[in-house]
Amino acid sequence: MAIAELMTESLKYTVRRERPDGSGANSFPSGHAADTMAFATALERHLGWKGAVPAYIFSSYVAISRLPANRHWLSDAVFGASVGIIAGRTVTRHGRDRFPVTVMALPGGAAVVYVRNGH
Repeated sequence: MAIAELMTESLKYTVRRERPDGSGANSFPSGHAADTMAFATALERHLGWKGAVPAYIFSSYVAISRLPANRHWLSDAVFGASVGIIAGRTVTRHGRDRFPVTVMALPGGAAVVYVRNGH
């Protein structure tokens, strides 16, 4: 989700597309669509398509729900979903291999560690 958010926010402030309701120039792409699709894609990569179906249904609902609220254009939601899928695939490998990012407890805090094996 961090990768999706980084990509989304970078695009929002580069493109500066006005929202349909006129509330700001940060419509494109949809961050809600990107974040939820990134999560669903990571689940799909780890659990397979059967485990990810509910997550993709929920993600699609979130992306489309932004349209009647007049917060996004259809292209914002579609492109945001695409950004999320790319981000989710970027941080996961195919199959049920160990997740390459882990959180470790340290004295007085925690650390987020990324481990890449040279396969």
